[in-house]
Amino acid sequence: MFDSLPTEPRDHILDRARCFFFDHGHDLASAAAMLGGAAAEARVVSCAIHLEETGRIDRRTRRDLVALHRLLALHDVGDPDDLETALFSTLHPASAEVETICLLTDMLEDLLRAIDTADRLAGNHAGDASLAA
Repeated sequence: MFDSLPTEPRDHILDRARCFFFDHGHDLASAAAMLGGAAAEARVVSCAIHLEETGRIDRRTRRDLVALHRLLALHDVGDPDDLETALFSTLHPASAEVETICLLTDMLEDLLRAIDTADRLAGNHAGDASLAA
């Protein structure tokens, strides 16, 4: 699923999202599992499959990408009763995994901003707050 190339011409933002998953899908799934458990890892896989099957960035894709960004950016870490907090506490700050998580977070943020920009240019304002959520 992470190693297939798009064969049909699509819009450039969809291609960019697919390339992101093609190039970094395994690392993204691993990072999601480290920070959110099996459910977060499954969300990465589901998003990758959906990106292969869809013809555009839709609300579902945007929702999944925003949720993954929130997870990687540690938006929900802090509540001692949350799984994300418990899993985050097991990571060593100087580990290679943390560096990878930081790089993926930055790349995912860039992708979300590009999606928002493309939506604004197309006159679709539905996704303007994707990173604010």
